[in-house]
Amino acid sequence: MTVFAVEGGLLLQVVWVSLLAGIGITSLFALVILGSAKAGDARRSGHGAAAAAYLTLAVLAFALFALGVALGVQTMIEK
Repeated sequence: MTVFAVEGGLLLQVVWVSLLAGIGITSLFALVILGSAKAGDARRSGHGAAAAAYLTLAVLAFALFALGVALGVQTMIEK
């Protein structure tokens, strides 16, 4: 009978990093959707400055989202 030793510190690290990444990536994508929807609503209402601000939020959130996904894929490939 073989017993595998699992280092508790590394297991805890996997749990908290996964939780943080899951919440972070999900929140960023939610900001992409929110910013896009609000930009369209503001543009249709004639509020150009607000539309530009919401569009900027959506673009920045998408850039961070894409960076996070790329970093996750790179980490998986290297391990």
